[in-house]
Amino acid sequence: MRSDYLLYPEALKKIKNSGIEEKVKNLKNSKEGLGYIGGVVYSDDLMRSVKDLKEQGFYDHFPKDFFGNYKQTMNGIVNNPEKFQWIVQRSSVTIKEPCELEDLLLFTGELPSMILKPKEIWDYSKFGFASASEFVATVSAYLVQQSRFTGTHNQGYKWTRKREDGSEIVTEVTGSMNADLRIFQTDIFPYPTIDPFGKGIGMRPEIDSDKSWIAAYHSTEGILLTAVLKYIDQQNIKATFREDGAKQLIEWGSSLGQGGGTCTEHFGGFDTDSRLFFIGYEYPLPQLDENSSTKQHSNFWINTEGHNAYGAYVAHNGDFVLSYQDDDSMENPIKSISARFLPDDAEHLVKGLIYQSARGLGRTSAKQLFNILGYRFSDSFLKDMKKYS
Repeated sequence: MRSDYLLYPEALKKIKNSGIEEKVKNLKNSKEGLGYIGGVVYSDDLMRSVKDLKEQGFYDHFPKDFFGNYKQTMNGIVNNPEKFQWIVQRSSVTIKEPCELEDLLLFTGELPSMILKPKEIWDYSKFGFASASEFVATVSAYLVQQSRFTGTHNQGYKWTRKREDGSEIVTEVTGSMNADLRIFQTDIFPYPTIDPFGKGIGMRPEIDSDKSWIAAYHSTEGILLTAVLKYIDQQNIKATFREDGAKQLIEWGSSLGQGGGTCTEHFGGFDTDSRLFFIGYEYPLPQLDENSSTKQHSNFWINTEGHNAYGAYVAHNGDFVLSYQDDDSMENPIKSISARFLPDDAEHLVKGLIYQSARGLGRTSAKQLFNILGYRFSDSFLKDMKKYS
């Protein structure tokens, strides 16, 4: 089931300049409002919607040069959605994403009919778009996004980073509804895209290859923080908090307070002795080769629900990576990469874990992370490392 779409900057600019943004805002502020748009789409519901739109005159002003293609493609998607595709040109790789019935909803005109008149809904050039399919799909996707906006109260720490391969990754460190650590990475680069009608379009459905994530279990923020600190030390990453022993970083984190209340850990009394997080810290993170392979075992594991975990490694190019492994793959030297962080991401990841804990989005207190940082930059840490080295 399709649930999300990525609107490119060019599409959002058209939405704003055409007045669509203002129309949607007026709808949201009206008595009728804009309810949540989502859920499973059924072909019978779509057919009823098309019939209603036709009776209301929303197909009376359809572009004649597009009617044949529109009718053939729409009927085709209903009967065999997987035979019709979105085509995304990602660098040198062409991705063909099969349609789903949820995509069909974008093109019926049902959603734009909430803000546009029958004479406007297919008049794409009036609103600055290049085709009828681009216009109705972009407006539909924008309405879907706006119907789901819930504010920032449950959002984690986010940052965006462009990579050498041309991707543009948004990373969010947050928590699940059960306050378990979650890290989401999504490629938002506006790759050239062709819609199922063969027309260029400034958006695409969010597809599996756009996303990666870490789904940990229970209180794992402290372990991941220690792994990142080890990575920073081992690779000699220029993190600003190394200059003052994390004093300003802890001060910033403390200013956030301690939110939460969804689990008992938020109320304190569950912190662990910071020294326990550094057992084995003297051993280096294993280095993966160009095939993401190593025979060395990592000393840092972030547990998932069950017996599986994410191991921490250094990629062949110096990135910090986490690899999901179960009982069957644990002994396999080739490690699949679940999440990747560039050297410049390391400090953001540390701040993200602090922010996530301080906001109560996970099961670890901010104080626990402050204690880990405090110990790492203490004289006791240096003495302990000399003892075990």
